[in-house]
Amino acid sequence: MNILVINGSARAEGTTTALARSFMEGAQSRGAAADMIMLRDKNIGYCTNCLTCYAYEGEGVAPCSLKDDMDAVIAAMVQADGICFASPVHCGFVTALMTNFMDRLAWRAMRPAPPLGNCFNLESRVSDKVRALGSIATAGGMPLSLRRLCDEGTRWLKSNAPLELHGQWIGDMYAAADLERLPESERDWKRLYFLRKLSAPQFEEARQLGVRMVEALEAGNLKPDTLENSIPRGLRGIMKWYFTWKPLFHLAR
Repeated sequence: MNILVINGSARAEGTTTALARSFMEGAQSRGAAADMIMLRDKNIGYCTNCLTCYAYEGEGVAPCSLKDDMDAVIAAMVQADGICFASPVHCGFVTALMTNFMDRLAWRAMRPAPPLGNCFNLESRVSDKVRALGSIATAGGMPLSLRRLCDEGTRWLKSNAPLELHGQWIGDMYAAADLERLPESERDWKRLYFLRKLSAPQFEEARQLGVRMVEALEAGNLKPDTLENSIPRGLRGIMKWYFTWKPLFHLAR
């Protein structure tokens, strides 16, 4: 069993990486092999929107006009049974490293599909197995009352990664900064992020996420989170009937 971490931190030894290692230790404690890819160390260019991947109608991962390290990273993800996305929270979202990576992954791993009559839908190009997916997000000195502002990146990963990678989301964690001490001055408030530390409960939560991912894979009952399955069954039936009778492209005229 292979577990992979995609790490979007720009720091090689920051809090995100430390928690990702705890996640890996949890997976390894259940007998899984675990590896981590640091996006900061890879040559991954910006998507040019050339639509080469989108237009591909063959089997497997779609080609890309850019020739860089993305091919090797996708190959590792295809081989993985479980994948954890790890990222700090920057301006309320995952890092630019992670968003650029997901831009490049999207249509290479996913394509349009019409299972609801002619209603637009999506399917994974890598549907050889159901992968277990999860994430770790770390933040600075954010008050608990503003926690919701730090969750957009997690929600974004949770809504996109399963569609692209034929996976089921099994869990995620958010690690706000515990502080070495409470701020004692205006200068402390301005340097709040430098007072941060990781706590033993946070390390254990990351470790347990790794354990839970392996347990979910061992149970053998994962089901992919698809766009079609996100629609209630009754509404799906109505949509299939309606769009069979009146295709979606007729409505767009």
